[in-house]
This record gives sequence, structure tokens and C-alpha cells, in this order.
Amino acid sequence: MVNVENPWAKFKKQVIKALHLASGQDLSRYLEIPGDPQHGDLACTAAFHLAQQLKKSPAEIAKELAFFDPIQFPLIEQVVAHGPYVNFYINIIPYRRLVVEAIQADGPLYGKTKRFAGKHVVVEYPAVNPNNPLHIGHARNAVLGDTVARLMQAVGYDVTRMDYINDLGLQIAVAYWALKHLDASEYKGKYDQVIGRLYVDAQDKYDEAQVRQYLKLMEEGYNEMASEARKMSERVLRAHHKTHDRLNVHHDLLVWESDIAHSGLFAKGLKKIMEAPTASRPTGGEKAGCVIVDLGAYEEFKQLKDTEKVLVRSDGVATYTGKDIVFHFWKFGVIPDPFKYQPFKSPKARENEIWTTKQQGEEGHYRPADVIYNVIGMPQSQEQRTVYLTLETLGYIKASANYYHLAYEFVTLPDARISGRKGTWIGQSTDDILRESTRRARKEVKKRNPEADARFLRQVAEAVGSAAIRYALLKVAVEKQIVFKWEDMLNFDGNAAPYLMYTHARASSILQKEAAPKTARLSSLSSPFETELIKLLGRFPALILEVVEGIHREVWGTRIELFHLAEYTYALSVAFNAFYNHCPVLKAKTPGLKNARLLLVDLSRQVLSNALELLGITPLERI
Repeated sequence: MVNVENPWAKFKKQVIKALHLASGQDLSRYLEIPGDPQHGDLACTAAFHLAQQLKKSPAEIAKELAFFDPIQFPLIEQVVAHGPYVNFYINIIPYRRLVVEAIQADGPLYGKTKRFAGKHVVVEYPAVNPNNPLHIGHARNAVLGDTVARLMQAVGYDVTRMDYINDLGLQIAVAYWALKHLDASEYKGKYDQVIGRLYVDAQDKYDEAQVRQYLKLMEEGYNEMASEARKMSERVLRAHHKTHDRLNVHHDLLVWESDIAHSGLFAKGLKKIMEAPTASRPTGGEKAGCVIVDLGAYEEFKQLKDTEKVLVRSDGVATYTGKDIVFHFWKFGVIPDPFKYQPFKSPKARENEIWTTKQQGEEGHYRPADVIYNVIGMPQSQEQRTVYLTLETLGYIKASANYYHLAYEFVTLPDARISGRKGTWIGQSTDDILRESTRRARKEVKKRNPEADARFLRQVAEAVGSAAIRYALLKVAVEKQIVFKWEDMLNFDGNAAPYLMYTHARASSILQKEAAPKTARLSSLSSPFETELIKLLGRFPALILEVVEGIHREVWGTRIELFHLAEYTYALSVAFNAFYNHCPVLKAKTPGLKNARLLLVDLSRQVLSNALELLGITPLERI
């Protein structure tokens, strides 16, 4: 990666310095990108906030802030006071040169930085129980987690993509009972689909006493039944990974609840918990013998009827919250790593091996995290906050501050919520949706390529079908619910993955006809369509940093604006297509103009490719 300064950041830095010279204050927090480009490339709203302090009208203050020295700030072309706003306009001549130099220097690495190099982040997702196939809600979790991991890598973090698999719950015991006692021969297809169907069928049939016995044997471990149940769960997970592969979702490390239970980790963690001043074991009352933590000192918990959270029941069984606190002791390195590791055979060869916890194997395949992101649904917000507040009360202030619950809303069917137990996923699993998405994509691709062979149609349809789902799940803010609709996913002419991929293919097609030069007379790129495109190309590295640096914890969950990555990629595609429609490239009026436009096409193709890769979408040269 060549150390070329981020073009947009350099322009913004000059704007901030100009405002500081005019006001004597840091006004950077009042900068925003105007909705209308006619109002500049950056606008400052500080005049509203300074009016009372300076005893002047906002419009008068804006005029005073609009002063700048063009020699000292060459990237600023002009500053205009428009009522209470101060609008800054980019000087496109030097900015254009910076953009070209930066993209050519970094190529596929353009947009990436080493801002957080040396730090280790663990991103945990999707933590799906191994008794059902993935439904579209699970897919949102997996796609969000994978994209966060890609984003963190782009800014220099060492990333571990982790999956936690709860293979000890009642649902696994029921699934095992179903496998042993029901007829699976009528169900065909992937193993997770078969187990999921059996699990649904077992809901009104299973023998509760026998299932409880199975659960007891699983928790004890080191017996034939527990070994068989683990093999069932691993086989389901491999089926999940086939779905993940189609979604371009990857993992590095798998951690199993059964390995946690048999590692002695919880006993060590419980000792740590009892060191907290808020933790206790009451000797009387309804919680006698339980281990509890009192969170009544925290404002957000005071409204609760009961501020005492049970971590271990009186019978010695740990609650979900108790287990999770101990699990995060291990994640942050508070407790030494007790696990052994083995490679996990994935259904598809990957560049990096997946490692899994095991009772026997190698040591040293986990490095404690500096930062943690847990992608878990919105209903778990209170549980997640309990975990990191307990870390805080124990004195692990830094660990608590670097624990982020990425809460997201669910995906729903138009007429029902998705439930594994009720079987509402049947016909709407992620596999089913991928199959239908690919079928529809193939139909559209064939329409555009009537002479294409079967191999081309299959490969392109698979890529487009998968990308359509990923993008549909990423373009919506995580705190908003998604109602699954086909018409929102497979649009070749609007804000959907096929349109973005088609734009990249269009740029690639031009360059296949004639290669772009390394240099060109940039001054000939003077149309408003070319200028807008160049400005957007320069924004990409700054946008990535803005999304990462804008992450902050809220009372319940974490604010992370991943949808800005999708918004940017769509805006860049729109700008490129506007340029394409208004600015002839191969038939430009002069050879010099053709070369300049070919260079701009090549730069656009590169940045589109980088943006698509960040979203987990495979850029194609032909659709």
C-alpha cells in the first residue's frame, strides 16, 4: 500500500484549517455534505451554534467565516456564505490530480489504510443453533458480521471471524431425538434441511423424559450419545457453511458450547465474577443459593422491576448471561485459553483454514481480542449490556469499553415472522431464497446474453443471485426491520446489486475494447458528469474511515452505519452511468479526450471493484 494522502481528507483538512483561521475555533463537528451539490462539496453550520456566543446573527457570522486564502488552501476553489451556511467548493484541478495519483498508486488497495494496525478484533456471527437450516434472518446476521470483518480489515485490524455454536441446548436434544426416532427417508436435500424438518415434526411427538436424559448425557460429555450428537451438529454446520459459501460469508474460528462446558472455563470464570462488588450469593429469599449480579446502580436498569440478574441458578446451572460473561472473559484474555484446536473441514476450499475447538488437538490458535463485535439480534440488548457492565464492575474497564453489541432488527416474511420451531422457514430458508434468486437472475442474464453458453449463465446467475441477497440485507440500516421482497433485490436499473455489478461490467467492457493509458491530459475532463464522478472517486477512502470511526455504543446496542457503504457504491454507479450516457468514450471528439475518458473509466472500474469487494460482492467483467 503506497502512502498517498486520502484526497477527500486532504480537502476537508484544508476546510477545517480555513474555518479555524477565520474563527479561532475547531468547527469540524459542524461540517456536513450538502444534499444539493449546488450548495458546495462541504457545508459548515457553525453559525447557528455561534450566534448566541458572539451576539450576532447566523448570516453575519457565516459571512465572516467565508474568508479564505486560496494560496494557503489550494484545494478550495471558493467559499460562499449562503444565509447561515458556509459552503466550500473543491478546486477540481489539483483535486483531480490527487485522485488519479491515489487510485493508480494503490489499485486494489485503494481505500484501505493501516489506521488500526497491530490491534486484534473479534467479530462473532451468526451463532445459529445447529438444528435448522439458515433462514433469511440468519442470513442478515451472517452478512452483517462478514461485512464488519471486511471493513475492519480494510482499516488495518487483525480480524478473527468467530462463530459460536450452541450444541448443548434443549433444541439439540430434541433434534437428536427426532433423528433417532422419526423417519427421515421422506426428506431429501441438505443435511440441515433434513434435521430442520425432523425438528419441526418432533415438536408434538418427542418424549420429554428421554430428551431430558439426552440433554444430561450431552452436558456430561465423554459418552457415545454426546459424541453422536456432536457429529450431528458438526454435519449441520458443514451444511450451513455451504450456504455461507454461496453468500460469500467466511469464518476463521468455531467455538462450541460443549467444549466450553467441558474445559473448566466456567469454574474459573465464576471465581472472577464473585470478585465483583455487585455479585453475591444470597442465603435467603427466592434467589437463595443463586449467583446474582445487581445492576441497579446503572441508570438504564433502575426502571426494571428486578435489577438483580441471575448468573447461576441454585441448582448450579449457569444461565445464558452467566455463560456469556465467562465466554467474554476468555475472549478478552482475562482467563487463559483452555481449548485445543483442530482444522475444520469446510465444504469448499478457502484461502484460510477454519479452526475449531476440540477436546484434543493443538494449542495456541486464539489471540485475546482488543475489540469485540457481537452481531446479535435487538431482543438480546439487555443481556449484552449486562455482560459488558459486569466486566466494568470487575475492573476490566478497557475490555468493557471495547465490547460492542451490533444489534440488528429481524427480517420478516410479508405475512409472518420466521420461526424454526413452527417451521415457517420451510420454503423460505436461505437456500430456497438463493435458489430462487439465482433462477430469476439467470432469466435476466439470458435475456441480455441470448447466445451465452450454459456455463456462463450458471456462473453469472449464481454471482448475481447471491449478491442480490447480500446487498438487500446491507443497504438498510441495522436498526430497521426488513420485509423480504423480491422486487427490491433483483433490480438491474435501480438500487440493487445487479445494477452495481452491471455498471462494473460496463466499465470492464469498454476497457476490453481499448486499454486505458497510464497518463492523459486531465484538463480535458471538464464536463459536470466527469467532475462529479472524480469527486466521488476521491471520497472512497474517507468514507471507510468515517464508517469505522463513527461506530459508537448506545444505551442498547451499537450505532454502525454500514448502509453508507451501500449508498456510496450505488451513488458511484449512478455517477458512472451518467458519465457514460453523456460523455462518449471510444467515440470522443479528440484522441486526447478519448485517452482522458478511458483513464477515468479505468479508475472508476477499480474503485467500483474495491467497493463491491468490501460489500462481499464479486465484481464481474461481463453480465
